[in-house]
Amino acid sequence: MSSPAQNTPSVMPQQNAKPTNRSLLEEIVEIKVGPSNTMFKIHKGLLCDRASYFRAVYQNPGDWKEKSEGLALTAVDPNTFQRFMLWLYFNNILDNFETVQSVPGLELINCYFFADERGIPAMQNHVIDAILERVRITKTIFVKHQRLIWDNTPDGSPLRRLLVDVLAMTTNNIPEMLQTDEKRESYTKSFIADVLVAKCRHPTIISGAEFLKRRCEYHIHDEADPRCP
Repeated sequence: MSSPAQNTPSVMPQQNAKPTNRSLLEEIVEIKVGPSNTMFKIHKGLLCDRASYFRAVYQNPGDWKEKSEGLALTAVDPNTFQRFMLWLYFNNILDNFETVQSVPGLELINCYFFADERGIPAMQNHVIDAILERVRITKTIFVKHQRLIWDNTPDGSPLRRLLVDVLAMTTNNIPEMLQTDEKRESYTKSFIADVLVAKCRHPTIISGAEFLKRRCEYHIHDEADPRCP
């Protein structure tokens, strides 16, 4: 008499299964960064797992030049890429003994630009949190970089909304921005209009600590997980 067939679990991996941690560390690629071609060595699996841009370069079929000659990111600041590597390996764009207030605001902005351009929403959210922590501590926002931000982000960008809302909700000094033609010309007209509208909607000043609690409003969320944990 034959024994009944047993339901043994399949050992075949699912096509879209999440890669194992070990597989993320199997292969190292070299990437040249900046005009001087500063060389960085980094695990390809981590790059592809975290960033859609690198996934397209290294995993999609096709005769990619970067696969044979190595990837070159000549327009990226090596310091920005170093912070990306810190985030990739240690989940923090800050190095040991650095604080959010000790890092120049422009470096945080460039990290956001990099993450936005390379399809790394988790890093974008991390930078947003760092900026809001900086606002909480210093009680300032880098409004002097407004035009740079508008030139490098699309309409509706979380970073744009953050700059508008922080300025509108944490200060009553908005009229100082409009005192002279020189000051007004420092900002785009659309930005000034957005700040004034936001101020009318939220006339009450809130603290940087309260603003930090609202950070989820400026995060990019997966459709399956629309809110922060």
